[in-house]
Parts: sequence; structure tokens; C-alpha cells
Amino acid sequence: MKTKETLVLGAYLVAVAAVMGVILKLFVVPLSQALVVILGATVLFLPIILQRPEFGLALVGFFLPFERIPSLDIGGMSLKINHVLILVVLVSYILAGLIKGKLKIPRDPIKIFVLIFLFSLTLSLPVAINRARALQVFAFMILMVLTYLTVTLVAQDKKSIIWAVRGILWGAVVVGVLGLFQFFGDMVGLPATITLLKKGYDKSTFGFARVQALSAEPLYFANYIFIPLLIGVVGLARGQIEKIFPKWATVILSIILLINFILAISRGAYIGAGVVLILFLAVQAKIIFQLKNILAFILIVAIVFTGSYLALLKSEPRAIDEFIAHLEVQDRQVGESVVSRLNASKQALEIFQDHPLFGAGLGNFGPIVQNDPSVRPEAGWFIVNNEYLELLAENGVVGLIAFAVLCLAILIRSIISYFRSQDKLLKALILGLSLALIGILVQYATFSTLYIFHIWFLIGLLAAVCNVALSQKHKLKN
Repeated sequence: MKTKETLVLGAYLVAVAAVMGVILKLFVVPLSQALVVILGATVLFLPIILQRPEFGLALVGFFLPFERIPSLDIGGMSLKINHVLILVVLVSYILAGLIKGKLKIPRDPIKIFVLIFLFSLTLSLPVAINRARALQVFAFMILMVLTYLTVTLVAQDKKSIIWAVRGILWGAVVVGVLGLFQFFGDMVGLPATITLLKKGYDKSTFGFARVQALSAEPLYFANYIFIPLLIGVVGLARGQIEKIFPKWATVILSIILLINFILAISRGAYIGAGVVLILFLAVQAKIIFQLKNILAFILIVAIVFTGSYLALLKSEPRAIDEFIAHLEVQDRQVGESVVSRLNASKQALEIFQDHPLFGAGLGNFGPIVQNDPSVRPEAGWFIVNNEYLELLAENGVVGLIAFAVLCLAILIRSIISYFRSQDKLLKALILGLSLALIGILVQYATFSTLYIFHIWFLIGLLAAVCNVALSQKHKLKN
């Protein structure tokens, strides 16, 4: 698609987001907000998705970071607009295929590992002390698997993949700008009803706002940023981004996302970024270590760090000291963030020792350590804040191995696809999405929620790109 079509799509998506924001302001009851926006958006998009399911993927990609707004709380778990949209896309694709008499199923070996992982989660259900919580989490995991299957079903050609990626980048534009607005809006004293910052993430804690855009927490926002950022950066480095998104817009977007990434202050995300940077430099050394690319890299880094520093400098006097102290983990003995994580990790290992094979029950770490209250606590269920330890505690060594094998399988298939394909754009997307997944997996050692939508969408999209790259018609085509 041409640049003009890209801008038209972006203008439409941004306009939809703006209209949704206005609608939210018109309703004061949270349930009404969620139902009106989710159902209204679904009805609005349904005719288009029925005709062109790939446009549905673009919408889902656009709404990836829309975690809090619009959403509907169901027993402590959030039903998001993408949960509805992905089902609409799936049904639309199946109906369109049946009507045309050609429902095409892609050759996708990764789905076997996805289904094996889902099956491994069922093995802990019988021992869960809070069966309702376990079944609730399992239902959301079924939705995540359907997300994976939907992406791989719909994105069976290069055009559909470009639609999905373009939607991701336009969604990143919206939340990237919103993140900066949150930071500076909080700085000048705008209320949380306008900045949309949750309590504890405004300047009262660190002397500056920890940006979160529409994510549940800053660390989730930083986790999401890996996806559009690495699509853009790798696309720029390999000279392929203009086939998807304007080059100048990608440069600006990358700078905005990097500043947001820094201001979100997620130590786990920073570690993940370090690992990704090392891998990127190693894999793309011939491309990166050229004079023009080195100069461009230095310029972008200078702009990002100067912008971040000036933003902190203009905040409260303690802002820079608080930022540095957080990075240096000076709160490791007294800070709630570090101490609670260490205690939760210890509890998770103790639970694993009692239930080593299949775990103590999916989603049941919280109920166990909180003495299984009959209803969800007001502050929510406790989590381990380490996905790997949480898998060990809740699903045992079987669950952890199944997840590890799934991740290893998709990364191995990505490597094979990267070297076999001759399509330059698909190779760039494989590399960018693979690096994003690696960054997310590294950060997963510092937070834990298994059913995060953007992660499963990423896994599905990466698998879809690999499937297309390995198909015969794309092996010799640029």
C-alpha cells in the first residue's frame, strides 16, 4: 500500500480513538463506559471486518495498548475491546471462507506447541483451591490461544501482515503522544481525570510522572513498546520501513517511544532492552557499523537522552535523584517494589516444592498466599512478579517446560525463516518481532501475567510472518 493509504488509515484510526475518548467523557458510570464503547466500536467496525478481515487485524494491532480504556472488569480481570474484536475477526474470516467455499488453513507447526502449552495448564485445575479463579484464568488463556490462531489464519499473505503492522504503528503514535502528555500534564498540575494517570504514578512518588499511557501499569507500557519500537528501528536499519510506514514518521515515532520507555521506569524493561541491543548489534553488525548509520544512531540517542534529562530537570528538584536511586535499586532492602518481589519469589518456590509436577493451580498463587478469601480482595490477587516462578508455582515443572518449549520453537522457526527467505521486508519483520519477543521474555522475569494480549498477538504475528516467509511463493520474491 502507498504512503497516502497509510496516512488515510492512520487518520481513520486516530479519529476513532478520539471519538471513543469523547464518548467516555459523556458517561460517568464505568460499566456504561465500557459497554457503550466496546459494543459501539464493534458494531462500527463489523461491516468492514466482514468484508476485509485483514482490516480487523489492523484494528486489533491499533488497539494493542488500549488496556484500561475501554475495558470491563469481570471478577478482577479486564475484558478489553481487543478481546471482542479478535473474536469478530475470527468469526468473520471463517464465515467469509465458508461462503467462498475455500477456508484456507495455513501450515503452522507452532500451533501444536501453543495447544500443548494450553493443555499443560489444565493439569493443575483439579488441585486448585480456588477453582473459580483457575477456570477464569483458563478462559482468558483460551482467548489468548484464539488470538494466536486468528492472527495466523488471517495473516496468510504479505498484504495482511502489512495491514497488521501498520495498525500497530498507528496505535503506538497515539499512546506515544499520550505518554508525553501525561508527563508534562502532570508536571503542570493537570488532574488525573485528564492525564489518565493512575494513583501512585503521578509526581507524588518520584517527583515526576511514570508514564503509562492506557496500559495498566508503566511496566506493561514499557513491555508493549518493545513491539512497535523494534519494528520501526529494524525497519529503518534495513531500509524496509517505507514499505509499511513513512520513514520520517518512523524516526519521530521511535524517538517518542524511546523517551516514553525511559520515563516509564521499568528496570526489567531496561534489562530486556540491554539484551536486545546486544543481540541487534551482533546480528546486524555489517549494517549498523557503517558511518551514516553510526552517526544517525548517535544523533537519535543524543536526542532521546537529552529530551529525557530535560524532562526530568523541569520536574520537581528531587526527580533526577529519585530516578537514579530507582535504577541503582537503592530501595532493595526497604522499597516495596523490591522487597515484595523477593518475598513473593520465596513463596512461589515454597509452593513449587509442595507441588513440583503440575503446580498448585492455575491463577492460584494469590488465593494460596492470601489464605483463599471467598471473594477477590479489594487490592486484587497477589502475583509473583516473575512469570517463570509463577508458572512453576501454579503449573509446576510441566507448565514451565511447555512454555519454554513454545518460546524456543517460535524463535528457532524465526531463525530458519530469516535465513531461508529472500524477501527483504519479511526478513526485517522477522528480526524486529523476534527481538521484541526476546525483550519481553527477559522482562517477564520481573512481572507476571500470563494472559497479556499484546504478547500473544506478537507471538501469532511472528508465526504468521514466518509462515509466509517460508511459503514457496515468497522464497524468491523481494
